[in-house]
Amino acid sequence: MQFLSFQYLCFLAVTAIGYRVCPLRWRSYLLLGTSYLFYCTWSPRMAVVLLLATALCYFTALRLQALRGRSAASALARAGVSALILFLAFFKLRPLLSSSSNLLIPLGVSYYTFRLISYLVDVYWGKYNAVQEFVPFAAYVAFFPQLLAGPIQRESSFLPQLNRQGAESRVLEGLLRMALGFAKKSIVADNLGLFVGWSYGHLHSGSALPSIVALYLFPLQLYADFSGLTDIAIGSGLVLGTEAPENFDAPFSATSITEFWRRWHMTLTSWLRDYVFMPVRTLTRDWGKIGLALSLTVNMLLIALWHGFTLGFVVYGLFQSLFLVAEALTVSQRSKYRLAHPMSEKVANLVGPIFVYHVIAVGSVFFRAPSLVSAGQLFANLGDGLSRLGSDLEALVSPPNHHAWIALPAYALIAAVDVHRRRNGFRLPDLAPRYLRWSVYGSVTAMWILIALTLLGSEKGADPFVYAMF
Repeated sequence: MQFLSFQYLCFLAVTAIGYRVCPLRWRSYLLLGTSYLFYCTWSPRMAVVLLLATALCYFTALRLQALRGRSAASALARAGVSALILFLAFFKLRPLLSSSSNLLIPLGVSYYTFRLISYLVDVYWGKYNAVQEFVPFAAYVAFFPQLLAGPIQRESSFLPQLNRQGAESRVLEGLLRMALGFAKKSIVADNLGLFVGWSYGHLHSGSALPSIVALYLFPLQLYADFSGLTDIAIGSGLVLGTEAPENFDAPFSATSITEFWRRWHMTLTSWLRDYVFMPVRTLTRDWGKIGLALSLTVNMLLIALWHGFTLGFVVYGLFQSLFLVAEALTVSQRSKYRLAHPMSEKVANLVGPIFVYHVIAVGSVFFRAPSLVSAGQLFANLGDGLSRLGSDLEALVSPPNHHAWIALPAYALIAAVDVHRRRNGFRLPDLAPRYLRWSVYGSVTAMWILIALTLLGSEKGADPFVYAMF
């Protein structure tokens, strides 16, 4: 069941109604049942795998708490975390080791495995006590809005919300957030994907235009696609009365690569900071700058390899880590320079986002290109010139791409809406007059009827979300 489908809207509506009428003590049972029903629409066998992994971690955490303070707890924690890492690596590496394998990669395996790892580590560290009831814990691991691609929410943030009253007040906010995600995906990301797909298919045309289009538009496509998926996931959760952490915070307005990675896929980067970077940094704290550089590089490589075990992702991670290390090692010098030259701060605020976008765009070539050879061809073509610009543009906007240009003005409009959401939210003021409330309710209802009819009448359907494959 795809997020961008009429079936999902019906499924979410029925679940939300059931959630409202269900007594508080039964809500975790309802979420567990609906989440596994959702998962079974993809693969019943992999739903069994998810259940087994969840049960293993549940009992391991209970035992860790019982052994807390003893030497056996350390061995058990290492064994549990190692088993989860091997579990994830098995499914990530299997397609590379055997191209003939028909073994499915479990839906959202990266996301729920990271949840389970952090849960075991937090219980072992004594940050939280182990969850005593299995059903709420299993509902947290399998929560269907976050199963495709996160956000990676911590157990301590999710479970207290299951027994909280007043969830109805977030429905309007959730529906608007979902609509924003639908617009990002169907209007912006899918249309930009037509241009990017055409460009990668014409890298041997002898013109620079395909390379320029692929270089500059793919980061926008990826952001619209992934943030749209996150908006739908967070919005679905709000409809059900649960709030999730944000995953994006205007990353392309960042003035440095370090700031960009604090704003992009925030729940993954914060997870790796807490469970990878900080432990590695602690181990290498006596190594000075070398230890800092190593910690940053390991962290960035793991972010890259989390997407897939390919040379392209390795180069992508190393390329990003070069800038992160350079910024970390020069932070004091840059601070002194800004103090001595106050105007440099204003210049950095203007030039920084442009520089960051170009670094991300260059790195994203290795993310998107099917091979390093294709990536090299793209960069080589940038020197071919634009002597055939007219014919190339005509070919670019020919069917089926003739309507894809709408993605660019739509991106600007949706970005403005996103800025308003971050600043003011989608919630009505508590003292809003009745006529305003009912006008908004009516408009949102009409909008969702239109969206539902559009999905119901769609023959092609939406393209798969990029991050659903991870």
